[in-house]
Amino acid sequence: MARNQTGKTEKRRPSGTARLNKTFQINSALIIFGIILIYVIASVILSLRKEPVTTYKVNASNINNNIICDGIAIREEKEISAGKSGYVCYFVRDGDRVAKNAPVCTIDETGTLLQSVSMVPEGTSVFSASDYLEIRSAIDTFKTGYSDNQFFQIYSFRDTIESKVLEMSNQILMKEYRTQGTALQSTVQNMSAPDSGIITYYLDGYEKLTPETLTEAHFDRSKYQRSVMKAGDIVEAGNTIYKLISTEDWSVCCKITPDQANVLLEENKLLYTINNSEIQIASNYDIIPMGDNIILQLPLNKYMIDYVEERFLTVEIILDSYEGLKVPNSAILDKDVYKVPKEYMTAGGNESDIDKLYVRTRDEKGETTVKQIEPEIYGTDEECFIIDSEGLSDEDILVKPDSQDTLAVSTLDRDKLKGVYLANKGVADFIRINVVKVGDEFTIVSDKNSLREFDNIVMDANGVKENQILY
Repeated sequence: MARNQTGKTEKRRPSGTARLNKTFQINSALIIFGIILIYVIASVILSLRKEPVTTYKVNASNINNNIICDGIAIREEKEISAGKSGYVCYFVRDGDRVAKNAPVCTIDETGTLLQSVSMVPEGTSVFSASDYLEIRSAIDTFKTGYSDNQFFQIYSFRDTIESKVLEMSNQILMKEYRTQGTALQSTVQNMSAPDSGIITYYLDGYEKLTPETLTEAHFDRSKYQRSVMKAGDIVEAGNTIYKLISTEDWSVCCKITPDQANVLLEENKLLYTINNSEIQIASNYDIIPMGDNIILQLPLNKYMIDYVEERFLTVEIILDSYEGLKVPNSAILDKDVYKVPKEYMTAGGNESDIDKLYVRTRDEKGETTVKQIEPEIYGTDEECFIIDSEGLSDEDILVKPDSQDTLAVSTLDRDKLKGVYLANKGVADFIRINVVKVGDEFTIVSDKNSLREFDNIVMDANGVKENQILY
């Protein structure tokens, strides 16, 4: 302690110490805080400006080259005319087969037969419960597949319901005719089948068509019309009252494009299905020109009775089909790889069984050194490992284990490997794929490699680099 001139005692600082400026301490804290703040703001701005990496979840799928086309059934349909005027009564169901000279219908001049059927006691149901159930099932089927874009289908539905009601009415009429027997002989004319065959009760103007006379207009379903012949209709002598198809030979004629025709010309026979049936049909075919399009004629000698009530059919021509994993074409890239002879690989000693390469290289000082590297191996063939080119340069020399033999990297066979960037772990990890079939936008790849269903891959392979952090 020392006294100053005023007599007060003052403390002395130890020698070698200095007083810190409080202002300088505050400014240092502000500078450090400012640097951190600037870094955070810059990181946020960079992250906002950075384009997000879009990923795609791999799913199992298939690609096929099948051709789906609209077809028209061409059959030998003989129109049978009424011998006299009167009310027509049918005894045979639509689509049923009849023998030669078997009764098909009657022409009732007075309407006595129909009148006797209509005189049913009040409260008595003409149709059975199963009949109503069949009609209700047809209505439900139509409602399930209805689309406003194809409103014209409602007319076909109407014809279908009318045909079903006709079938049920026919059975009632036939029962009544058998009951009254000889009492109706003077006013009723029986109409028998001139030949054996299949009976149908509709007219659509396509009866006399042949594959050569088909036009574009015939394939326009929106303009298609057909009339159904029903029990109770009044017919004039000479009018068509039913159609008889006496042969199983028929054809499905499809409209296809010239490009599709060129594809089919490579096939000796065609395999196809009709109306999504499980039955696959194999047959010969003919190609017939039709304006800007082509008629594909598929001749058949069976299955006609299954489609006798239909004029328009949907045909799927079965070509090649491929199954696997569905990958966008934009996700696929080509990676440069080397083919290294198997004898230049080693298991790497006692501590590891990972395959390694001995590489002689020069360091920055120009000195020669031999190092071990663990290359990424993508596959093998009979003689070589297919490895990643990462970590090797053309100046490097491969050294054969336990030998003085060497091999210059510049002389290795090179190839390109197709693959995608796997994004499951947030890093663009290259993974090899085996292409099964290439489509316009997607490719089907084998599911027997490392890529699995539900893996996430980079959507655009050109937008990232291998091992890039994605998120």
